[in-house]
Amino acid sequence: MKISSIRNNISFGSYFIPFRVQLVLLASCLIAGFIWIKKNITIPDSSYSSIIHLLVTITLYFILAILTWSFLTAIIPWLIFIMNRKNGNLSLKIKTAVKDPSNSKQPVSISLLPVYPPLFGFLRMRLLYDKGISQKFSLVSSQRKEAFFSSTINGIYNWQLPEIKEYQVNGSIIYFEDMFQLFSFAVTIPAQDTFFTQPEDKSSALITVQPKKTENTNVRIDKIRKVEGEFLNYKNFENNDDVRRIVWKIYAKNKELVVRVPETNDPYASHIYFYASFYNRFRNSLYEQLDAVFLNHYKTVTWNTYLALSKRNLLIKYIPDQPPGTIMADDPLQKVKYIISTSEWQTDKNLDQYFKKDEASILCISSFTDILQLQKIVGTAGKDLVVVFVQLSYAFNTMQVRDWMKWIFVKPSQDSLEKLRFAWNVSPLKRDLIQNEKDIHHILELSECEKLFV
Repeated sequence: MKISSIRNNISFGSYFIPFRVQLVLLASCLIAGFIWIKKNITIPDSSYSSIIHLLVTITLYFILAILTWSFLTAIIPWLIFIMNRKNGNLSLKIKTAVKDPSNSKQPVSISLLPVYPPLFGFLRMRLLYDKGISQKFSLVSSQRKEAFFSSTINGIYNWQLPEIKEYQVNGSIIYFEDMFQLFSFAVTIPAQDTFFTQPEDKSSALITVQPKKTENTNVRIDKIRKVEGEFLNYKNFENNDDVRRIVWKIYAKNKELVVRVPETNDPYASHIYFYASFYNRFRNSLYEQLDAVFLNHYKTVTWNTYLALSKRNLLIKYIPDQPPGTIMADDPLQKVKYIISTSEWQTDKNLDQYFKKDEASILCISSFTDILQLQKIVGTAGKDLVVVFVQLSYAFNTMQVRDWMKWIFVKPSQDSLEKLRFAWNVSPLKRDLIQNEKDIHHILELSECEKLFV
């Protein structure tokens, strides 16, 4: 077994320790106090020692009563809960609503029954998701309690989730804690729910985009575009076709009469095809945490660019570069938001395989884009293509001297942005990424396409 697996098992097992730090501190204080009193009783049989002995006895009985009360009020509801779980009588429902863009936390609605919280105590939970465990939390009641001994718990947990992606909740840990928070008895129960966190809505620069793809002839465009024709498309020969356009080479080979479709000028175009490449030429398992920060930044910019275009009542079709998941939503805008939010950096489909220049009106690229493929695309795209270049180095603010001093003297938390910012500044990825950004910037400046640097 790997050391990391052993460490993870030990960490997970620590969530089920039946006593809390308060009980350890109480026991330590009692032992220290007993030793101190024993050393300071100079006359064993005096009235002073008798009074001290009486006070110590009363204190011990009082503490014993507290411990007994705490133990019983926590373990009895826990045992009842265990029996209900064994008999299959438990019901845990976890639902997630659409997050308010102004709120950074994901609201999670939780309903659990039957469960009896400890008398004057606390009922807390953890959610098991993907490969992680949430912080311990108490539910914020979503309705007024009708009975004192209610067996149903309904509440909302505002979950702080750092990444924009899809999460899979597969279980929960329930904690029964007494009123003095000395004991904590835990039990796991399965649960199933899938939800995704969404990019924050922000203002985006105004982009002028020309539709290129015709799906209906209801929208007339200002600039007539050319449609593929001769030497590219063929069709079967019909009676009204010009015999001079018959491809005799194909007839000699296959005995089929086909004609070339001549190139035409089409004054109609109905849809803006929106391409966003998640190709990552620097993909490395050593940079997973940095890639997550870059991915959040790229998704936010991509979504807000799409949103800005949709607000202008333009017909937009988003073309993903990876198989999208399934979302049950009638709103087309929400579907696109889901596709963008659940996309990941990928290395399977590069820009050359993904991009269709004859259909695309707008292309979003990141600093992870391959410069050779980009040069090939923008060199023949012309002025009708808008390229939005998302510079991932902007995901981290430039570290000032005070940031370095803070990192030296104040230890950041394990998953804090300060720690990732320092890792980014000392990582070899920074040098390679910034150089790639300069190359992309140079290629775009030399091209005829419209560009937007974000």
